[in-house]
Amino acid sequence: MPETMKSFDFDRPELLPWLAGHWRRLWDSYREGRLGHALLLSGPAGIGKRHIADRFSAALLCRAPGADGTACGTCTDCTLVRAGNHPDLVHVRPEPDAKSPEIRADAIRTLCGQQSLTASRGERKILQIVPAEAMNLFAANSLLKTLEEPVASSLLVLISEDPSRLPATVTSRCQRITLQPPDAGIGSDWLSARIDPRRFDVPLLLRLAHEAPLRALALADDEALARREQAFEQFAAVGLGSQDPIAGAEAWQTLEPRLVLEWLTAWVSDLLRLVQTPSATYLSSPDKRGPLTDLAKLVDPAPVHRYLRHVLNYRALVDAPLNKGLLYEGLLVDWARLFRGTE
Repeated sequence: MPETMKSFDFDRPELLPWLAGHWRRLWDSYREGRLGHALLLSGPAGIGKRHIADRFSAALLCRAPGADGTACGTCTDCTLVRAGNHPDLVHVRPEPDAKSPEIRADAIRTLCGQQSLTASRGERKILQIVPAEAMNLFAANSLLKTLEEPVASSLLVLISEDPSRLPATVTSRCQRITLQPPDAGIGSDWLSARIDPRRFDVPLLLRLAHEAPLRALALADDEALARREQAFEQFAAVGLGSQDPIAGAEAWQTLEPRLVLEWLTAWVSDLLRLVQTPSATYLSSPDKRGPLTDLAKLVDPAPVHRYLRHVLNYRALVDAPLNKGLLYEGLLVDWARLFRGTE
């Protein structure tokens, strides 16, 4: 899942507060000549990976960055970065209209050509690959030669939600920076300053976003929350037998599979927690405790565990082409069977 807000804004250059320690270490490593030729920024969606990558890229290309590493925002290079056309800042992403969500080998070969690695304006060329795990095996192998024989004037920045999907030969040659969700107080204060806490439940948004503040900010949307609410009502109604699963699947057609599978993972995981411990203190969706508790009284845990594995298998394949109609019908029909004893 991409980051959920503009990654870096010259008009609002303040550093995300939970990234301050990482930023100081990264900027100090540059100033002290300890910066490697490749960075791997990893962490969950909405934590600020692109923010710190773009902020660092802007600082390295800026002609007069501040002592703390903030780009000036006014020099010619900053102007080019702001406009998105600096020749020494290159982004490689999956092709938006391609049949496959992969980053292919030919894109990496072009990226890593000798001319492509040479800076045009200043001392450094910066090449961002996002999401790095989208590289197929051939693309990763193409990148490996550049990692093994780096060009001094280039910096590779790999951005990943799931670095375990990258070959060890690639990750072992990168300087790794792993970003984690902030403490609850930091995330809550930051989010409360950007939304109306009287209108939105800040702790709930952070819980739904797995404590990632940027993602929680994106969830502070009436329409998005209403879609989740409607989807849950249909999910619960199918379990209780008051909603036909085929009709429920039809109602879900406007929803993206990634979102539906994430919701199902949370709801079914919470259901299992409540089957085991009705007073469970932690729930991924605490606002659904009541209806999930009712559902938990109607099922046996073993088939629900099997159903959850089924959902997780689909979630692992979500980047592959999926037929939404068949996917949703299968998921809701199987869900209904759990409550009819026919699983």
